[in-house]
Amino acid sequence: MDILVIGAGPAGLYFAWKMAARGFSVHVMERDAYEKIGHRLDSFHIDSEKFAEFEMPPPEADSKELITVFGTGVNKSPYGHHPKTVHYPFHVMRLSPFLHRLVDYCKEQGVTFSFETAFSEFIFETNEGKNDGKNIIGVVGVDKSGKSIKCHSKLVVDSTGMTSPIRTTLPLDYGIETFQISPEEQFYVILRYVNWLEPTEMPSKGNTGWTFYKTWVAPAPEGTDAIIGIGQPLSYEKGENVFVDFEETISLPKYEVIRIERGSTPYRRPPFSFVADNFLLLGDSACLTKPFSGEGITAGWTLAKIAIEHITPLLKANLPLDTSHLWGINARYNKDQGAKFAEMLAQIPAAANTTKKEMEYLFKHDVIFSALDFEGMNRNYELQIPFRKLLRIVSVLVWGLVTGRYSWKNFKGLIGSLGIAGKLRKHYEAYPDHPTNFPTWTRIASVLWDDVPKMQ
Repeated sequence: MDILVIGAGPAGLYFAWKMAARGFSVHVMERDAYEKIGHRLDSFHIDSEKFAEFEMPPPEADSKELITVFGTGVNKSPYGHHPKTVHYPFHVMRLSPFLHRLVDYCKEQGVTFSFETAFSEFIFETNEGKNDGKNIIGVVGVDKSGKSIKCHSKLVVDSTGMTSPIRTTLPLDYGIETFQISPEEQFYVILRYVNWLEPTEMPSKGNTGWTFYKTWVAPAPEGTDAIIGIGQPLSYEKGENVFVDFEETISLPKYEVIRIERGSTPYRRPPFSFVADNFLLLGDSACLTKPFSGEGITAGWTLAKIAIEHITPLLKANLPLDTSHLWGINARYNKDQGAKFAEMLAQIPAAANTTKKEMEYLFKHDVIFSALDFEGMNRNYELQIPFRKLLRIVSVLVWGLVTGRYSWKNFKGLIGSLGIAGKLRKHYEAYPDHPTNFPTWTRIASVLWDDVPKMQ
């Protein structure tokens, strides 16, 4: 077998489908039953323009996948003022039917599946002089009856999700970090599916968000009127406490809650390397989520697409899929999307950790929270701050200090984070083209990340 993908999530299935379409033998091992994949959260969104970029057919208009498509969204200040209309289209979809469609695409290309089969351990081949004499050549899975199943392959792909039982059990010297994602390194999402109990002007097709609370109202699947969502770092408890504050400040129409869903995504820097000998990380296993929204599907597809384009000629030429041959995946990703995400992970906490009064002031003066800023984050994955814009940010903040609308502590934090963010981006754009220089690059990156503020 050429490729073994562990985990039937969006990134793993996308990779399996596209590699099989190029003529390679691919098998997918998934812990859950087919009927239960994608059960964690019912709804999600994808940037509408990304379907073409990733050669992914959008859902049919009358399919059970599609909830709605909207072209604009509105972001409001902490007190519901200074709306910023963002012209950027999204498809709102249901996750489980979407994954089932990806499974169908995979099967059409000859991908085989083992559902209800959990990863147990790696299969190693002796390889003197590297990785303490071990080289991954497959895995052992255990099916629902308790039977062990051995799967050998040229490449093992970890797409198991945030808990990543594969990555975290790699040998410590295998070349990929084995950290566990702590509770403080997650973004906790609570979705309330509601029906309105009174007439409302809340948009039925668009999205309205309140950045300070990380709360939004969006279209819901048939049977409910809307989703009221909130995402917070640290814990679900914090999310519920912030939601109380939100409802005390922002007047929503009366509603009844039909059901509540909870889920979390990684919110931390990804591993410094996604590849090792015969091994690749994808999706949430690689901590790939957009820093400004927590959405991870298209972020994960970016790395998957790079990997597909890089691995295809290696397999066709029958070259080994060792670290040195796979290294270009690291370099290409980290010099582009990785660099942008690193910059934003450093920028966003200082801006988001402001007080209500301070964020209201920023919204009023279009500083960091302008419509163009929101659109740029969605479309280009970056908050562009040229020199003239930086001067205006500083002048507005200084005036806020003088008038008592902005604190000195948060002023220093925001300006400081912009400096750290710029250094991180430049460092990632200089990601080494060969693993020889990786240890030095990693040491510098670790020091820079130590200075990045945490989301509160």
